[in-house]
Amino acid sequence: MNQCDTRPGRGRRPDPGKRAAIVEAACELFAHNGYGVTMEAIAAEAGVSKQTIYNLFSTKESLFGAVVASRSQVIVAAIPAPAETAPVTEGLLRIAREYLRFMVGGQVPLVYRLMLATPGEIGAGLTREFYDNGPKRALAQLAAYFEARDAAGDLDIPDAALAAECFFGMLNGQILIRNMLGLQTDWADAELEAKARYCVETFLARHGV
Repeated sequence: MNQCDTRPGRGRRPDPGKRAAIVEAACELFAHNGYGVTMEAIAAEAGVSKQTIYNLFSTKESLFGAVVASRSQVIVAAIPAPAETAPVTEGLLRIAREYLRFMVGGQVPLVYRLMLATPGEIGAGLTREFYDNGPKRALAQLAAYFEARDAAGDLDIPDAALAAECFFGMLNGQILIRNMLGLQTDWADAELEAKARYCVETFLARHGV
């Protein structure tokens, strides 16, 4: 990979429109062509110069991280803020529904396959970028929400981090592996809703007040 000066020009602010176009182009090309896609191809797809990409993202790994962050934002946005006072059941159902919709989406298994197919240090870097910008962010935000609801007396959660991991684990279940193996790629809305409600009810049976 060519080493380019990654510092934006003085006095210039990054163009959010160009950044979004680069992330969208990278997402499409990574998903369908693998991590070996060139920065030149991403630049052409986004309608920008290669230097513009390097001005915004220092490495291809950091661009991949931005792709993951943009896609996982739907989960992060669904998690109530710690200060939110809406009913806990309502908040948990919102998280569960968005998480399940995200997991059955077509791009999630493609990203996993991409990481598994990329060997060596680059592959290890991709998995770190994925975890830090996706699951780790969501877990931290959900744990913060659980801590706040425990402090408010709405939930009884001695270990918020563990509870957050287990809640997402219940939702994930066998969906991802069935999707990746091609055993089931379509889920009915009623099936997802039943799973969301079951997981929330099971969680509240343990941690509800």
